[in-house]
Amino acid sequence: MNVDELIKKYVSEQRDTYRLLAEKTKEFLLSVLISKGIVPHSITSREKDPEELREKITGEGGTPDALFNEINDLAGVRIIAYFPSDVDNIVPLIEKEFNIDSKHSMDKRLSIDPAVFGYASVHFVVKFRPELLMLPEYVLFNKMKCEIQVRTILQHAWAEIEHGIVYKSPGEIPFRVRRRFACLAGLLEIADREFESLRQDEMAVRQAIQGRIKKIKMGT
Repeated sequence: MNVDELIKKYVSEQRDTYRLLAEKTKEFLLSVLISKGIVPHSITSREKDPEELREKITGEGGTPDALFNEINDLAGVRIIAYFPSDVDNIVPLIEKEFNIDSKHSMDKRLSIDPAVFGYASVHFVVKFRPELLMLPEYVLFNKMKCEIQVRTILQHAWAEIEHGIVYKSPGEIPFRVRRRFACLAGLLEIADREFESLRQDEMAVRQAIQGRIKKIKMGT
């Protein structure tokens, strides 16, 4: 099957199902987060755009059929969190509630080179657990995979801008431009930590005030 035939089949037979898979994954994730008291900045879902799919298939070597079968993000969900600690709390929930494809999942926060700054995000490729797939609303998604991305607002801003300027550039990006992006990534990582620290300080102040109010009430 050539690329045009694959795209046509995807649009006519599969796209709607992957859109539904992404929406159901989003709904399930949101219910899990709310049950744990976690409120993300946003959570969005999407199915693969046909033209993006075409670029992905034609941009790599190999037969179109083989490349299509290796794509794991035909359905995708993105969780944007406020703070790094929110990401830390969300990641184990995903690991608990889904079957994780470890081979195709990655945690970019765990860079093997501490001297390098760049894209920092957690990517999971997941399937619904067997007990969920037994339910009527999930049975359609048996053996289907969905990608889940988790990142902070600042990580998201950097990734979107970097993707638009560097990834989509028609030519090779000069070293000085790539270096500036790396520097900005480092600055945003520091900013993420500072926002996290401010949050912890604010919580400590709030707890101290609540403690004083409690003592006053107990003394009256």
